[in-house]
Order: sequence, then C-alpha cells, then structure tokens
Amino acid sequence: MRPFPLLTGLALLGTAGAQTIPLTGTTWTLSRAVMGGQEFQIAPGATAPSLRLDGRDATGTTGCNSLWGPYNLRNDAFRFGPLATTRQDCPSGLAGRETQLLNTLRGVTRFEVGNGTLTLFAADRDRLVFRSGRASSAPESSAPEAPMKLDGTWTLSGGTALRPVVGSLPSLTFAGGRLSGTGGCNRLTSSFRLEGEKLSLEPVASTRMLCAPAVNNQEAALLRFLGGGVLRTQVQGNELTLTDTAGKTLIFRRASAGGGDAAGELDAGAAQQGSYTLATMDGQAAPRTAQPVTLTLSGDRLSGSDGCNLFSAPTAWTACNWFSRASTLSTLRACPDQPNTVNLPALLAARPTLIPTATGLTLQAEGTTLTFTRS
Repeated sequence: MRPFPLLTGLALLGTAGAQTIPLTGTTWTLSRAVMGGQEFQIAPGATAPSLRLDGRDATGTTGCNSLWGPYNLRNDAFRFGPLATTRQDCPSGLAGRETQLLNTLRGVTRFEVGNGTLTLFAADRDRLVFRSGRASSAPESSAPEAPMKLDGTWTLSGGTALRPVVGSLPSLTFAGGRLSGTGGCNRLTSSFRLEGEKLSLEPVASTRMLCAPAVNNQEAALLRFLGGGVLRTQVQGNELTLTDTAGKTLIFRRASAGGGDAAGELDAGAAQQGSYTLATMDGQAAPRTAQPVTLTLSGDRLSGSDGCNLFSAPTAWTACNWFSRASTLSTLRACPDQPNTVNLPALLAARPTLIPTATGLTLQAEGTTLTFTRS
C-alpha cells in the first residue's frame, strides 16, 4: 500500500453513536474509503474530503478542491450527476488520489446511512464511508468566531441558495468592516458588522456589466441572499457558511494566503476552448478589416488576429473569468489598405472580463465590448 498525504493505510471504523443523523442538510466527512479494491483512511493532520446534500445538489471538497453537482436519490439507490470541481494546485501526490476519489463518487449506485455514518457504494467492492460533522485536528470551540477570522477572501463552493456557474464563481472579501467581491461578473461592495455569529450588511451595490444569462441569474440570487436580513456565520477551518433567515446557505472556501484565489480558481477557459470570430464591437457590426478579427483559446494560450497582425499570449484563468497576460507576441506587418483596426493586444493587457454566451463569448475592457461567435 503506497503512502499518500490524504489517505493512507487501513483502519477499523468505530461506532458513531446511536442518534439518527439526516442524510440531507448534514456535512459528511470522509473517514475511510475502498477505491479500486484498496482500503484507505484519512492521514492524521490531513484535510478530509467532505460531502453535503441539500435539495437536489451535492457540494463538498476532495480535501484540496471544492466540488458540486446534482444527485438523484430513490429508496436506497443513489447516483451523482456531472460533478464539477475547482482546479487549484494540490500538494504533490494528491492529484491521482483526488481523481480516484472523484471516479468513485461518479460510480456510486447506492447508499446506507445510520449510527452517524453515511456509506456510498460503487462498483462491486468500492465504498466511501463518511462520518457526520467536519474533520478537525483540534477540538471545535462553541464560542463565536472572532471578527478577524472572517477577514480575507472567500470563494463560493456550494450551498442551497443558488446554483454555481462553472467558471464564474462569486467571491467575497471582508476587510476592515468593508465587503467587496464579485457575483461572477459584476463587482460588489458594501459595509458589514459582525456581532458574534450575526453578520449585518448595508445594502450591496453592484456594477451593471452585461453578463451571460446564467451568470445574471446567479448574481441576482446572490444579491437577494445578501440583502435578505441578518446572516448567521460559521467559520470552521477554511470553510465559511452563511445562513439566511429562511435556512438557505452559501458555503465558501478561503482563498490561498499568497493572494491568488486558489480555492476558487477554475480551469475557466476549458469550457470556452476553440476559435471565435468578432461579430460586433460596442453593439455595432464588426469593423471591416483585411482579415477577420479572431480569438483562439487553446490550453493556457490565447492567440488570434487583430484583422492584420497575428498575436499570441499566455493566459491565467480565474473564477471571476478574468484572464491576464504575461507578455504578448505580435507580428509587425504594415496594413495601409486597412481603414479600421481592433487593438486586441491592448485590450488583453487591460485584464478584460470574459463572459460565455450561448453562441460564443463577450470580451469587455477599457469601455469596449467585443462579441465573438464560435467559428
């Protein structure tokens, strides 16, 4: 049996008491697993994978990345729908075990719950055994979290108040009594007061940029949630749970200390990989150029044509759909017969917002809106 930073060795499963724990609305923390016929347990001090079932949606973590997706339940039959995950860099050796865990979840066909444990069965021998409650290396305190524990940036990982849009996850930053963040496209700002577990927000202001319909719906749900009265806060480790007066929840993961939003970072470009042609610029037909204005997203690079010259740049995708470039390479052809230009390299340098649409994507920066259709 190979050692692993998250799951190692074999251990016996203890009893968890006789109380009845509901399947839904409970945070379940993985304690033991059989994957590929091999048994594992959580290594001491490691962050344990977790799972929470609310309504028709499952949320949780792999011990490194956040996950969410739909599930179907009928009698003792249980199946997950497509599972999405964040894509942060995980400790060396964890990625393979994370993939194995996700594959096991996708293969689940039935469940058993009782005595404080939830067991999910997959294939002939594989199973995942969860205990109710979150894993912690230290005893949990019943005292309210101090306000300073709330400070920082948190990226949405699940909950019941809205359905997250892959590639456009909301994030919230609490600092010095001020709230800022994004709904997945537009920027948010407010002020807050934390008294014990009670979080009070002033009316939340938002920018009004054009966003994809699904992102618009997500942002509207987020604003309703934040404006619905006093929220109850729970901070446990790197997880923040906000609960409104109706009992709906939003669950956030703390961003990495290095300043990047590692916990919420997604391979947001993956869903938009391909080639696109400029259709409109600021609501008007695309300028007439010698060649079509194009964008091609491939892996971690963006390339294309501004209508005359070719360019290429490395990209970095984040949960807010921002991408930045380290440097842009461009040809230097003279184009005297081209009356119009679209300075795409300059727009890329301005950290544009990329908004997926039903037919392509929209790019916004420096007061300019470019709409592309998939080629």
